[in-house]
Amino acid sequence: MSRTANSSSAQQPFVVYRAQLEQARQRGRDLLRQGAGGLQIATAIAESIEQLLLKIIQDQFQELSAAEQKLIQQNCSILVIGGSGRGLMAPFSDVDMLFLYRNQVVDEFSNFIGNVVRNCWDAGLKLGHSVRTIADSIKMARTEPEFATAMIEARSIWGDEHMAEQLIRSYYRHVILFRRRIFFEQCVAARWEERKQHGGAVMQLEPDIKRSPGGLRDIHLLRWTGYARYGTSNLDMLRLDGRINSRDVRTLKNARDYLLKVRIQLHYEAGKQQDLFTKDSQLWMAEQRQIEGTNGQRPVEILMQEYFRHSKAVAEITERFIKAHRPLPFLSRAYDFLMTHRSDGILKIAPDHLDVVPKYRNEVCNNLEEILKLFDTASLYGISIAPDLLDAIREAALKLPPTITNRSIDLFRAIMGRSTQLGPTLRIMSETGILNLLIPYMQHAYCLLQFNQYHSYTVDEHTFRAIEAAESFADDDSALGSSYRNIEDKDLLNLAILLHDIGKGYGEDHSKMGAMIATDTAVRLGLREDEQKLLVFLVLEHLTMAHLAFRRDISDPDILFEFSQKVGSPEKLRMLYVLTAADITAVGPGVFTDWKSELLADLYERTMLLLGGKHSRYHRDQRLARVKQLVRNHLDLPQIPEYEEDPDSWFTELFNSFSPHYLLVNSSERIAADIKILRDLPPDQIVVEGEFEPDTGTVNYHVIAPAMYSQACFHRMVSVFTSRRMEIISAQITTSASGGVVDSFHVIDHDFVDEVPLSQIEKIEEEIRKAVKGESDARTMFLSNQRFHESTELSGEYELGRVEIDNHSSKRCTIIDVISNDRTGLLYIISRAISRMGLSVVMAKISTHLDQVVDVFYVIDEHEQKIVDEERLQQIRQKLESTLHDFELEGYKRYQRV
Repeated sequence: MSRTANSSSAQQPFVVYRAQLEQARQRGRDLLRQGAGGLQIATAIAESIEQLLLKIIQDQFQELSAAEQKLIQQNCSILVIGGSGRGLMAPFSDVDMLFLYRNQVVDEFSNFIGNVVRNCWDAGLKLGHSVRTIADSIKMARTEPEFATAMIEARSIWGDEHMAEQLIRSYYRHVILFRRRIFFEQCVAARWEERKQHGGAVMQLEPDIKRSPGGLRDIHLLRWTGYARYGTSNLDMLRLDGRINSRDVRTLKNARDYLLKVRIQLHYEAGKQQDLFTKDSQLWMAEQRQIEGTNGQRPVEILMQEYFRHSKAVAEITERFIKAHRPLPFLSRAYDFLMTHRSDGILKIAPDHLDVVPKYRNEVCNNLEEILKLFDTASLYGISIAPDLLDAIREAALKLPPTITNRSIDLFRAIMGRSTQLGPTLRIMSETGILNLLIPYMQHAYCLLQFNQYHSYTVDEHTFRAIEAAESFADDDSALGSSYRNIEDKDLLNLAILLHDIGKGYGEDHSKMGAMIATDTAVRLGLREDEQKLLVFLVLEHLTMAHLAFRRDISDPDILFEFSQKVGSPEKLRMLYVLTAADITAVGPGVFTDWKSELLADLYERTMLLLGGKHSRYHRDQRLARVKQLVRNHLDLPQIPEYEEDPDSWFTELFNSFSPHYLLVNSSERIAADIKILRDLPPDQIVVEGEFEPDTGTVNYHVIAPAMYSQACFHRMVSVFTSRRMEIISAQITTSASGGVVDSFHVIDHDFVDEVPLSQIEKIEEEIRKAVKGESDARTMFLSNQRFHESTELSGEYELGRVEIDNHSSKRCTIIDVISNDRTGLLYIISRAISRMGLSVVMAKISTHLDQVVDVFYVIDEHEQKIVDEERLQQIRQKLESTLHDFELEGYKRYQRV
C-alpha cells in the first residue's frame, strides 16, 4: 500500500468523528431555526455528542486484544458528570467526564484512556476530565466543591455499571449523608464567591449567562442544595415533597429554557464557547429575534428586560430556597427557640428573623396593613422575614385590591423614614409585589435596561443601590454626612430617590416624565401640597447639581445666584445634595470619585452660604482677597491695605489677569509658583513640569506659556498625549487676560504598569514644548501614532455624540458641551476643530463617566468676546457635530475591520 493511502487511512476516523460532531451541532442549529426551546436543543446536542463519545470509546476498545478488553470491562467505568451528566449541553460546551478504574489495570487503562482522550481532542471535543479510583474520587469530592457538585450529576455511559453504582453510593454516604450541613455550606460559599467574581449583581448590563447572579449556575445551586438536604436534585420531586411551590418550579423551568436558548445562540454566533452576553451580542440577538422597539424602548432594551426578568426570578427563588432550607447546627436551633418571643400574640420575633404564629398567617397575609406592619417591624429590629412567610405574602399580593388605606400610607411612610435597612426592606417589598401595590409605576422600572455606556445596572437595581448609598452617608463625617443627618423628612428624600429615574423608558425627558409620575404618586399617597411640591422638585431637578458642579464654573456668582433662587431653602438643598450624591454613587463602582465629591460639596457649601443670606459675589470677593494675601505671603511680598496703591503693580496685574475659577480651585502655593514663572518667563520660552502621583497612578503635566503661544496651544498639547496613547483623565485649561497660558493635564501612561520613569516624563515634557512652539506638526503626530482602541463597544445601533451650546450660564464666554462615547483621540479632534474656527479655549472641564465623555469648553472669539451671533453659533455646533460624527464613524468602520 502506498504511503499516501496509509496516511489517508490513518486520518479517516478523525474525519468521521469531526463530521459527526458537526452533525451534532447542526442538529442544534436546525432545531434553533425551527423555534425549538432551549431545553429541547440542549438535550438534542447532549444526546448527539454522547453518541460520538461512545463511538470514539468503542472504536478504541475494538483495537485492544481480547484479554485487554475483558480486563478493562471488568475493572473500569466511564461516567459523564456536571452538565454532560445532566444531559444539557450548548454546542461548544466542555464535555465533563470521569474515567474510573481499579488499581489492577493501571497501565492498560492508562493507555486506553490516553488514546480515547487524544481522539476526542482531535475530533474537536474539549474535555474536562479526570482519571481516578473510587477512593481518589471520594477524597477529591470531600475537598473540592466544584468536583463534588459535578458528581451529583454523575451517570455511567460505558464499562462496569456496578463499579459506577458503587462510586455513586459511596459518594452519597461519605460526601453527603453524614455531612449535609458542611456540603450545603460549601456549595453556597463557592457559588457566592463565583457570583462576586462575575459582577455580584443580577442586573449588570453585560451578564455571564452561566455564572452571573441569576444565571444557569443559580438553578444548579438550588438543585445541589436540594440534593444535600433531601437527597434529590429533581425540581419536580422537591415540589412533590413540599420543598418548593409549583409556581416557583414553573418559573425556574421557563427561565432555564430561556437562558439555555440564549446561551446556545451565543455559542453559535461566536463559533466557540461564549457565555458573556456583551452589548454587541445583545444588539445582534435583538435583531435575530426581530424584536420591535417602542417609542420609549429600543429592541435591545426590550430583549434585555425580558432576560433580566428571568434571571432576577432565578436569583430570588434560589436565595429564598437557600434561606428556607439551610440546615442549622443544634445549638443555633436551640438558641433561636430560647430567644424567640411573641409580640401582640401574633408575631414571633427570633434573633435573626420574624414570623407569624401559624393560625394568624392567612389573616396577616391577606391584609396590606398587616403586611406593612411586618416589614416595619423587621426593619425596626434589623432582621429578615421568614422565607415561607415571604412566599405566602408573595402569593397573597397577587390578590390584594389596588386601593390603599390611610393607615397603609402611614406605615409605608414610616418604613421610608428609616435610616437603616431601608434598601434591603424595599428590595424584599419589590420581590413580593408589595411595592408595586403601593407605587404601581415601579412595575415599569422592573428590570428596565439603560442601554448606554454610563450606567452599570438596570433602573430598579440602580434605584435600590441609590437608596442604600444614601443610607451609608449617615456615618460619613463630611458635609454630605452632615447634610443627610440634618434632613428632617427622610421619607420624602427616600421617596424622591425611589422615583428619580422612574421616568425612563417612556421616550421623553425622564426628569420631566418622572416629575409627572411623582405628582400622581404624591396624590396616591395623600401628601400635603408642600410635600408634593418638594417631591416633584427633587425628581425634576435631580440632575441639576451634577450638571453645574461638573460642567460649569461654580465660582461664577450669576450661576450660583440662579441656582440658589431655584432651590429656595436649605432643606431642599440638603435633600438635592444627598439625592445627587446617591444617584452618582449608584451608577457603578468607582464612579463617585473624590474629585466629584469635592466639586459637589463645593457647590453645596457655596449655595448654602447664599441661602443663609450671604451674597455670592461678596463671598467670592472675600475668598479672592484671602487667596491674594496667601499668594503674596508665598512670594514674600508685604501685605497692604486695599485702599493703598500696590507698590508691586506687576503682581496685581498678573493676579487680576487670571479668572476667579483658576484662583479659587488652585492652591495658593501653585498660584504663587505660576505667577513667579510668568513674571520671569522669556517671551519665547515654555515651562513644562511633569510629576508622577503614586496615589492615583497618573502623571500631572503643568504647562506655562507666554501670550505668543496661546493660539492653538490647547489642541497641540492634546496631540502629544494622544499620539503617545495616553489617557487624559482631567484637564484644567486657563488663559489669563494678558494671554498667558497655564494648563494642567492628569494623564495615565498605559505604556507603564507601575511608576512612570523620570526619563519618560522628561521626554514628554520636551515633546510638549516642541508641539506648543509649532516645531512639530500636531496633526501628523496624531495620525502617525493613532491606534483604535479595540475594546470600544460599537454596533449597528451605535449612537453618535452630540454638541450643546450654552450661551446663558457665563457672561464672558460661550460654553460648548461635547457628549460622546469615549475614544482615543476624541479630545484632540474636538480641540483642533475649535481652534480652526478661530475660537480660544479659556477654560475646559474634561470628565469621563465610564465610557461616556462630557467635555466642556469655555470659549471666546478672535476679539476675546463671547459669541452672540446666532448664525455663527449654529455653524459652530454643526461643524463640531460633523467633526465628531466623522471621527466616530471612522472609528466604527475600523472596529468592523478589526
